[in-house]
Parts: sequence; structure tokens; C-alpha cells
Amino acid sequence: MKELYELIQCVWCIIMGKCPNCGFKGLFLKIKECLYCGRTCCERCARYVVTIGSADKWACSEECARKFEEKVLTYPLKDIGTFLDSEFYDVEDKLWHSACIDALNKNDPSRENWFNLLKQGLAMRIMHVETKSSDGKHESDLGRKFRRRALLTLAHNMETVGRPLDAAKIYEEYLKMYAKARELREKEKQVLVKKMDISVNLNELIQQVKNGGIVVVYRCPHCGGKLKISRNTSVESMKVCEHCGSEIETMKLTELLRTALS
Repeated sequence: MKELYELIQCVWCIIMGKCPNCGFKGLFLKIKECLYCGRTCCERCARYVVTIGSADKWACSEECARKFEEKVLTYPLKDIGTFLDSEFYDVEDKLWHSACIDALNKNDPSRENWFNLLKQGLAMRIMHVETKSSDGKHESDLGRKFRRRALLTLAHNMETVGRPLDAAKIYEEYLKMYAKARELREKEKQVLVKKMDISVNLNELIQQVKNGGIVVVYRCPHCGGKLKISRNTSVESMKVCEHCGSEIETMKLTELLRTALS
């Protein structure tokens, strides 16, 4: 009889789980580890849930959920590139997977398994990651935030390599940052107007050389070779150095001529 009682107690303890964190007892209580800090918690005290694909991973607090999000959203995006094409989406997808896995607690068993899948180039999909509180007061679609950051990085790279109009298109069509798109387009217009003014000034300076019947000597900004401007010199011939073959910008030519004629 005593053995039967002990057996019933043992079975009951298994069925009636107890959370080691908050002490709550419940039938078939789910116990999991926090995805960020590794702390053991139950579905009652773990208010925040992170869904990765079809698997639920819990954060033991709002703080851990926020830290997880922050780590994903600060993952390096140096490989994003400068073109919005199929390669961009492939790279962004790979970085997305890597960021989500990297943000998990170091002792999470699935972390190492998923990293191995990525290294082997096997198909893997973390399609949707969201943090959601049990009371419904907090909800965040991390995937959309990551895609937006990737597009912001792409637009910034386009600006860096001198393609402001392409960057403006990203800001307008994908990020809805209309003021930024307008700012870039207005700057590009100013540059075009300035280049036109410089071209006009260059023609006037060459005409001064021809009218004065003089010869102006200037140096190539690339190789330092001596170049001459005389009555028979054309604008097009001035734009390429006869020594090194380098292209000389119109703006630099104008500055060189002004210096030589002053």
C-alpha cells in the first residue's frame, strides 16, 4: 500500500510541475530556459515569447526580450553591398539567420545546430520572429525591423559610392523617408548646376588664353606631368593627361587655369 502511495506521489509530481523560478505549480507546466540569459522559467512568469519559425523560445523578462531584439538589430551588415537585386535579398536572408542565431543564449543547444546548417549551406528558414507579451501590451515584428535596417544600410552605401539618386529611390519607395529622398535629389540638382557653371567658366578661361595669345603651363594632379594650353588646345584634349592618361575633372581644370592666369 505504501509503495502504491509513493508511486502515485511520484506520478503526481511529474504531472503537477513546479517552476524553479517563481514556484508556481500547475498541471503539465511548461518549463523552458530564457533564450537570452538562460534562466529557467515557466509559461506563467515568462511573459515574453519569441517565435522563431515554428519553435517558441521564451524570454524571462521584458529586459531580456529587448536585449535579444537589440542584439539582432545591431548585427554587422557590412556585406549588404550597393545594389538592390537578387543578391541583396540572398545576403540579407543569410545575415538575418546569422543575427537571430547569434543573439541566442550561448548555451542554447539549437544555436550550434543552426550555425552548422548555415555553414553547410543547407536550406534553413527563420521566416518570422516576433516578441509578444502574454498581456498583449508589447508586440514587435523583428523581421520587418531587420529588413528596414538592411535597406537603410544599402541606401547609405549607395550615397557613399556616389549614387545619390539610387539611394533616393530606396528612401522613397521602400523606407517611406520622403524628406530624405527630396534632400538627396535637391543636392544632386545643385551639383549639376554647379558643374554647368564650371564648364561655362572653363570655356571663358580658355578663350582668355586664346585671345591673349599666351601659353599656360599646368601640372597634372595625378602624375605631376607638365601640360600646356595654347591657341589650338581644345576642352576635350585638356580633360585627359597626355602623360599618364588619367582623366582630369573639369572642376580641377578650372582651378588650375585660374591659378595660372592670376
